[in-house]
Amino acid sequence: MKISPSTIGLGVTMTIGYGTLYYSFAVLAPEIAGEFGWEESFVFAIFSIGLLAGAISAPIIGRMIDRFGARSVMSAGSLFAATTLALIAVMQNAWQFTVLALMAEFVAIAVQYDAGFAALAQRYGRNARAEITLVTLIAGFASTVFWPLIQWLLTQMTWREVYLVLAAMNLLIALPIHLTMPKGRLTPPEMLVEPNALALVKSYQHVTGSRPMILLGISLASGGFVLSAIGASLLILLDDIGFATATATIAASCIGPSQVAARLFEYARRSHFSPPMTAIIAASAMVLGLALLGVTLLALVPAFLFAFAVMYGVGQGLTSIVRGMLPLHYFGPEGYGRRTGTLSGFRMVLSASAPFTIIFLNERLGTATAIGCLVALSLLSLISLLALVRFMEAPEAA
Repeated sequence: MKISPSTIGLGVTMTIGYGTLYYSFAVLAPEIAGEFGWEESFVFAIFSIGLLAGAISAPIIGRMIDRFGARSVMSAGSLFAATTLALIAVMQNAWQFTVLALMAEFVAIAVQYDAGFAALAQRYGRNARAEITLVTLIAGFASTVFWPLIQWLLTQMTWREVYLVLAAMNLLIALPIHLTMPKGRLTPPEMLVEPNALALVKSYQHVTGSRPMILLGISLASGGFVLSAIGASLLILLDDIGFATATATIAASCIGPSQVAARLFEYARRSHFSPPMTAIIAASAMVLGLALLGVTLLALVPAFLFAFAVMYGVGQGLTSIVRGMLPLHYFGPEGYGRRTGTLSGFRMVLSASAPFTIIFLNERLGTATAIGCLVALSLLSLISLLALVRFMEAPEAA
């Protein structure tokens, strides 16, 4: 398959979108708190509230993408992101920081995966699966690039100047790429399926009722809860289980390579697995991985921990792809922005609550309860997905 330069460009802008508006916060928040004498918990609380603002904006931005096109919305998002980041660089008090942080997360959805997937759906229709996978492959390195980059920049300049650099990335790199993105479909809708994948595609355009969206929403939201919780609290949980810091850190570092390997495999073998099958593999890997983590409560065996990291990494890597391709597979490109915006809003609400919930359970009821909650949510994600697949594959759904 020929790789489109616009898809590579979109991967670059997604990397910038996540790096400047999401991953940067973990490095810069302590610097901000230190200058103003704020508690770090206050700064991170504002960030969590900002994620809820993103949940509100997701359906709105999704509808705007359907109406005005992804190129226009993402270009405006890059401009707004650059402006907001530049204003954070000159803010002087808590209320200004609060407003600007909420604005940054409110607009983030316009320059991250959901908008990018909508752009690919508008361009390639049902044939966007390979493009979605390629974008996640590139943007999957956002934390790998931006965490050390920002840490290095802090040795050369103040946090305020770092924010100006991040603003410039959105203005001078992401915005031009978004402005030059192709507009409109590449080919007529009926031609938007790879020839070797025809047997895997089925039209569900006559499906009525809200059950498919509800089941998909439950699956993605409960899976999103797990991803958010693990991302924020994994090292804390591993420490409380009893693993040495070095062992926990090395095991956690295996998640990233497993994620990339899973995405590479999906990209190379996409014609052999339908989108629902890939989704089932992703959800099953998450369940198995978390079950292995639970086993470490009974036996403090590093092998179980490393097996968890590998399986969880596979599930995490594929889940980002599933988020983009499953709605496209079942509902098609028409109204894709609205649907994914609604699904993202639901998912982001639970994701924002996940770190606090798991840490609260861990502190009050113990690590076993916290991990049990994660296993239960991952099972809910898998069960909802299986129910969706069964419902959509039923004769009356066709």
